[in-house]
Amino acid sequence: MLRNMTRAPLAASATSSEVFSAAGARQAEEIALPSSAQMRRMSASRLLVMHAASALAQWPALTDAGEYVAHIDAIPPEAVHQLRIATRRLRALIDIYSPWLKPRWHRELVAELRWLGHSMGPARDADVLTTETLPALRLEYPEVDWIAVDAHLSKVRSDARAQAAAALTSDRQRALHGLLRDAFGVQDNGTTDARAAKALRRPSRTPGKRPRALAKHAHNVLRERYIELFPDCRQLAMLDTEQLHALRVKIKKARYSAEALTPWLRKSFRSPYHETLRTAQTLLGHINDAALAQRALEDMLISMEHRETLTGRLDAIIVNATSRAAHALCQLPDAHRLERGMRRA
Repeated sequence: MLRNMTRAPLAASATSSEVFSAAGARQAEEIALPSSAQMRRMSASRLLVMHAASALAQWPALTDAGEYVAHIDAIPPEAVHQLRIATRRLRALIDIYSPWLKPRWHRELVAELRWLGHSMGPARDADVLTTETLPALRLEYPEVDWIAVDAHLSKVRSDARAQAAAALTSDRQRALHGLLRDAFGVQDNGTTDARAAKALRRPSRTPGKRPRALAKHAHNVLRERYIELFPDCRQLAMLDTEQLHALRVKIKKARYSAEALTPWLRKSFRSPYHETLRTAQTLLGHINDAALAQRALEDMLISMEHRETLTGRLDAIIVNATSRAAHALCQLPDAHRLERGMRRA
């Protein structure tokens, strides 16, 4: 039942257009990346700057929103979604292209993007708990004291969304946006200038500026992310929920790296590889959501009987999703197929 539910949109107030503009979304649509063949002929620094500009184009345009800091409803849900995608892509790029970045810039960008991601995380968790995980149980167990459950969720969700709103409308968030633009040489109109990118190392201190150097690095990253999945991806039944969450993080890194390095994967290989990682990540996400719901139940003012009933049902969801994730991960290619699936320089 849980997998069939879709992400319910958050309600946005009429003031949302005063906080975020749609300029970022329109600009994102206008930026077209070159073909895979063209990317394979580009230097790492040029490609990194181009990808960073594409990700920053998804960053919602923020205006003066001081009076709305405590009101997440004033922030359109699509803006939060765009920002989550942008930060995810940027963190993946910074991780992949770290040999071409100055260490000080790398550390600062990673720390600030992690802060922003963590600021939005509790709001996402609270929304999923309120709109997906527990509503699925409400239909099965109408005898539970859902009034008490709703009261608790309302408080948790309100606090989490206020935290997200404070971060998204803060000076720190605006400073981070400016820092990213300076780091990658992104101009006001969305164009890029690699020579103005302050975070880039001198070519002599990188693995190289020729396409062959980037191809070699791309292959190494793809191998490393693949190897990190083992042996856990073959023994899901032996892992607890925390270990399953750690595996999900590794799968996300493998998936985002494969997506960013698509030009170096053969089409016949990359499509099933991407789909396997995406499916496993989704199923392990359901497990994490169920585990979060179990922890939330511990703080709710409901009877022990009702708590145990819901916890038991969530255990069943975890077991089912674990089995399905294990089946999906059986579709992962072996090491020889991975090697054959990578394009040479």
